[in-house]
Amino acid sequence: DPMSSLAITDAILFGCAAYLAFQRQIPIAYRLGFGLLALAALLGAMKFSGIYPLETWHRLFTILGGSAALPLLAICVIWPQSAVVNDRQFALIFLGAAAILGLAIAGLGKLRLYDQVLGAFSMLWILWLLIKQGEKRRIMGLSFMLLGSALFLAKVQFSPWLVPGDFLHLGMAIGILLFAPKSHRPLIAQHAE
Repeated sequence: DPMSSLAITDAILFGCAAYLAFQRQIPIAYRLGFGLLALAALLGAMKFSGIYPLETWHRLFTILGGSAALPLLAICVIWPQSAVVNDRQFALIFLGAAAILGLAIAGLGKLRLYDQVLGAFSMLWILWLLIKQGEKRRIMGLSFMLLGSALFLAKVQFSPWLVPGDFLHLGMAIGILLFAPKSHRPLIAQHAE
């Protein structure tokens, strides 16, 4: 049943994104971006498993992933020292404004191309900057994210067990783990807090 495969892969994405959202040693904007992706994945896992069929909520949070979370992650790479990346208040203001715009255009306006194009553009911009910086691990992460998105949009189906949405979920899950910045503080300092 393809429904169960989507529930499982969305649950995997939720686990990875939620884990990253709770990493206190990485900048707040990364954590908020990952947290928003985790929320979309959690709603997806609930929807696809039949536990709680929140069709509209999953769709809205998927829109927020492309129109707010991924652009915020792009800003993390473009301007790592900015207030939007390092200050909770500025990060939330950006996320809120991007979310309102995304929901207005893609949600109410039914222009789903908006969040898909904005999400893809954000990932491509991040990839380009990472290639310039030569960060191999993070380049691999973005490659997985883009590959999963491309297979999903192309409606590719390799096997009877995986549907296009599974490639999106798994590509994003592996991708964000590789893309997430390494913590800058030693483990001892983290535990001492």
